[in-house]
Amino acid sequence: MARLSSNPDIHVLQSFSPLSVLNDRQLERLAEVVEIEQAPAGRTLIKKGSRDNYGLYLIEGRLRLKTENGEIRDVRSGDPLASNPIAQELPRHCDVISVTPVRFLRITIAVFNDIAENRMPERRATENGGEHDEQLRRCRVLKEKITSRFRMDLEKDRVQLPSLPEVAVQVGRALRNEISDASVVAEIIQADPAITAKLIKAANSAMYGRCSPVETCTGAIVRLGTNITHKLVLSFAMRELFHSKSHLLQPRMRELWKHSTHVAAICYVLARHDRRFNAEQAMLVGLLHDIGAIAIIQYLERHMEEGLDSETVDSVITGLRAQAGSMLLRSWGFPIEFIVAAMECEEWMRDREPSPDYCDLVLVAQLHSYTGTRKAESLPGIGHTPAYGHLNLGELTVDKGLKIVDENRDTVVETQSLLNI
Repeated sequence: MARLSSNPDIHVLQSFSPLSVLNDRQLERLAEVVEIEQAPAGRTLIKKGSRDNYGLYLIEGRLRLKTENGEIRDVRSGDPLASNPIAQELPRHCDVISVTPVRFLRITIAVFNDIAENRMPERRATENGGEHDEQLRRCRVLKEKITSRFRMDLEKDRVQLPSLPEVAVQVGRALRNEISDASVVAEIIQADPAITAKLIKAANSAMYGRCSPVETCTGAIVRLGTNITHKLVLSFAMRELFHSKSHLLQPRMRELWKHSTHVAAICYVLARHDRRFNAEQAMLVGLLHDIGAIAIIQYLERHMEEGLDSETVDSVITGLRAQAGSMLLRSWGFPIEFIVAAMECEEWMRDREPSPDYCDLVLVAQLHSYTGTRKAESLPGIGHTPAYGHLNLGELTVDKGLKIVDENRDTVVETQSLLNI
């Protein structure tokens, strides 16, 4: 597995075309936050079809690119092709394998954009500047250590991924087997009394309720239909995963659940406005867009490091959540639209398809959820994103939020309340 070696010199960074546009100060900041990695011959560094959103820059050695149709091309450090990121198209169109021992950089798009737009925090000059710099260095080393170990364990299939709650598995299996009898599905759900109570409450809620209340699980399923029932059971079952026994990590889980339910509620409203989407599907995609963070937090809880703090936790999650989320959703057997949303939901200027997809909904929903916050200052405006252009969402408000969401604020609140039953 690739292991960390050292920080790059800015002259190394300048040798790569995309990085040469940065000024000296930006290059210095980039050099502070990335590490030179190394790998032995025969190591697969990029897998064909993956969507890991980083650039791989070859500093030393030789790589082999193997395409789907069997074409093979070798790239050596110093070659013109090596002045750019290797196989940078997403999804990756080839396997990239080290032919010799190699040294390389792995720079995420988010890090490059933060540096280029001067969003990376400067080191503060204080009376204890040396101590502060040392603290920053320790935090960065700890982050890179955890990130490297997580990736290694992931490649070696040693990461214990969270299990999909059993009731959700059983209901999904029944519906895949085309069992639509409400009493049969109810029998499965009733094995979990908490989910049963939540489903009945949902059927009687303002979103789905009618004049006469339902009092049984079977009655709830008849009212909702099996498709909505399945998505609500999945949503309710997910709540139990957002827990940690760690005093450091549990607040992050609470924040993650609050953010996920807010984005899910906005996705629901947007999908009801743009009828090309299924509203309950959009809600579930929104709820699960950050699911990779759960796998990372649980990993951190099992491998708690001395000196770990909330800032380092957030930094590790930012770097790994897309990779962890896509792997987790694949292991659960979720459709491709969920996996794509988990992988690409923070690629703010993504423009993958001529027609909209659920990831576009999640991107816009997230940007709207940040409206009026400090985080919004470092993100593109909704109206400037390709996702907004793909969707039929109407006008923006004065503060650059979505007018359609503001006009349906009651529905957002109801939907978020539903997920918190």
